[in-house]
Amino acid sequence: MTLPEEPKSAIGNLADLEDGQIALSRYIVKRADGLYVNLSRLDSPADFADFVERTFALGLYFRALDYAQFQSLLYDDPASREQAGPAEVFLALDIATFRPQRQSLYKELRIQHGEAIYLFEAIYLDAASDEQAAEDSASSPRQQLAGGLLESRAWLDVDEFIASAWTRGVRFGLDIAALEEGFQLDKPERRVVARSRPFVAGKNAEVSEQAPGLHRNNAPRRLLGDRVDLRQFETRYPQVAAGLRLVKKSPRTLGVDGRDVTGEVLPAPLPKDFDLERMAGAGTLLSREADGEFLVASVCGFLTIDTRSHQFSVTDKIVSHEGVSTRTTGDLMLTGEEYEQHGEIQEKRVVTCRSIIAFADVFGNIVSTGGTVRLKQNLVGGSASNDDGDIVVEGVASGATLIAPHGCVTLKRADNCTIIARQVVIERATLCDIVADALSLELAEACAAAARNIQVQSARMRKEIGNVFLLLLPDASNEEAGIVALQEKRAVLEKEIAAHRAKLDAVRGGKDVTSYLRLASKFRRGEVTLTPEQEAGWRRLSAVVTPVLKTCSLLAEAVNELVAQSTRVGLEIDEALAAAEQACGELACTVERVEGETRISALQAKPADTPLHALPRKELKIRLRATDAATKQLFSGSSGRFSWTYQKPPPEPL
Repeated sequence: MTLPEEPKSAIGNLADLEDGQIALSRYIVKRADGLYVNLSRLDSPADFADFVERTFALGLYFRALDYAQFQSLLYDDPASREQAGPAEVFLALDIATFRPQRQSLYKELRIQHGEAIYLFEAIYLDAASDEQAAEDSASSPRQQLAGGLLESRAWLDVDEFIASAWTRGVRFGLDIAALEEGFQLDKPERRVVARSRPFVAGKNAEVSEQAPGLHRNNAPRRLLGDRVDLRQFETRYPQVAAGLRLVKKSPRTLGVDGRDVTGEVLPAPLPKDFDLERMAGAGTLLSREADGEFLVASVCGFLTIDTRSHQFSVTDKIVSHEGVSTRTTGDLMLTGEEYEQHGEIQEKRVVTCRSIIAFADVFGNIVSTGGTVRLKQNLVGGSASNDDGDIVVEGVASGATLIAPHGCVTLKRADNCTIIARQVVIERATLCDIVADALSLELAEACAAAARNIQVQSARMRKEIGNVFLLLLPDASNEEAGIVALQEKRAVLEKEIAAHRAKLDAVRGGKDVTSYLRLASKFRRGEVTLTPEQEAGWRRLSAVVTPVLKTCSLLAEAVNELVAQSTRVGLEIDEALAAAEQACGELACTVERVEGETRISALQAKPADTPLHALPRKELKIRLRATDAATKQLFSGSSGRFSWTYQKPPPEPL
């Protein structure tokens, strides 16, 4: 292709460069069909941008510019180009002079909101006032003006517009098709001729669950028969096995930068990232594998996710920081050995577990099947029960119920509580109802208590209400009857033993048996030898006494068995007597200082009566303070000291 002579090329040689000419950079190659860019010589888009800036600054423009390629050379990273692409790319047909007369045809662009707007209108030139512009528009339609002057329409050029827009700050996103349409308009009209390219946002790094049931399911717990329990959630504390993949990290995806019409970069925000290893708490570890990064459980236990630090932990105990409420957890039924609760347990909420440590106030109900119930703060209006363990409240128990039938209840302060346990230890108790085997009180105020052993340091009144202490005397009739039955059984065995021994002695006393046993003893010691005639007699004697010897063996075995039975019965009698003695030794009551109205009585329990610990709270309160035929008063007064120890009555004469 041969370049046309007009407009004249503005490309010159560096050696004889004239004014208004430009020397090509080393990466611009001029060929017969136009200008090409050698990509291998182009180090960065900045090099090409410098050449473009220099070209337009000299009042030049690119003829027949490939605008898409032009934008790519300016703003694309050379490293991102395909390796298999062409070594040279077409840029433009030539570089020509952008004459001032032509530059004056192009107006300013209005840049706003990421767009460039241009006012298109038909331009007519006065041939007398602008001869060069008239020559450029010689082929344009002419019309007669007043005074006989002629005017012709001037047409805008896309390549010139690109150069003009560059110098006016619009360097990206020109819409070539919109320009060509705008040039043909006859009436003035504003149109958008360039638009910025918005950035494409990236994607933040994420974690995804790798095993079902890891997250807490707040749906109501399903029961048999398609029923649901609205007080409990389906899953609160998931349990996992060692080696289980917990979560996988999906790495962040970087966004794509945009470009403003001015050519400035519109940077895409950097997506958020995180270090998965920092999320590995106790019992978990980071595993980098071929298919990604995973957080893996290193031990078997309960999964806990700290919502503040976002750490995953697997421990042998359940740790909760959110408290127990209708909104967060509902009622809890836990299978772990240990449970730590750092939040409040709200009113009417039920927590069923084994060992529990509550670090905040408890207003609900704790039901333990064993272990230890330890409350670091207060128990208010709720309850704590432990079927096979102890209960410890380090704060105040107020209006609460505490039950530990096989354990010890230890309290610093108890107000208006009902306490039932094997052992109760309280520093200060006020208006409490207590049933125990052993009771120890530092200070009792208006309490009613029943126990087998009562130790009180100080007893005071409160609001004209005194203390009532009941010593629970056991019903020894059953134990005594059992001991008598065992003694009678042993007597019967002793008679049978004597009868069997007498029968055994009678059988062994026979003449033949006596002779046989005496000779057999001598044979074993090697004291005698037999002649053939004596051996025959010995065999006859053995045949005679063999049935008798079998009878003796059976009688001896029977005697040994009876003796063993008698020995076992004797041990049972000794144990029963020791237990009865110990039970009687535990029956005691001591009140070191009586400082208010106090009544102490002994209560003889009857097998037909309902046990005190089984009575409803209202009935228990009435029964503890009642006086009837079953109670025997031991002390009544408002001062002094009281000490009493049970004395076993002497046996009745036969």
